[in-house]
Amino acid sequence: MLTLDDFNTLNEFEQAEAIWQGTFLADREENGLIVRLYSLNNFYAEVFYDAHVNKILRLTAFDKITQLGPYFAHIKFNKG
Repeated sequence: MLTLDDFNTLNEFEQAEAIWQGTFLADREENGLIVRLYSLNNFYAEVFYDAHVNKILRLTAFDKITQLGPYFAHIKFNKG
């Protein structure tokens, strides 16, 4: 199982591959960028995407629930 520490040692391409294996939770807009949130095992990852130039600008990962604050209004929960 991939951990946050493992993720942080990967290169950008490997991090992106790992994120695509995760579960999409929500997206939001920040400073004109689309920021997408994914769940990966026991941590979260964000993809910062600039739609104007069709480019991923940054990938970040974290495991603190407090960092989910910007997404609370956007998280989609499955009814089950």
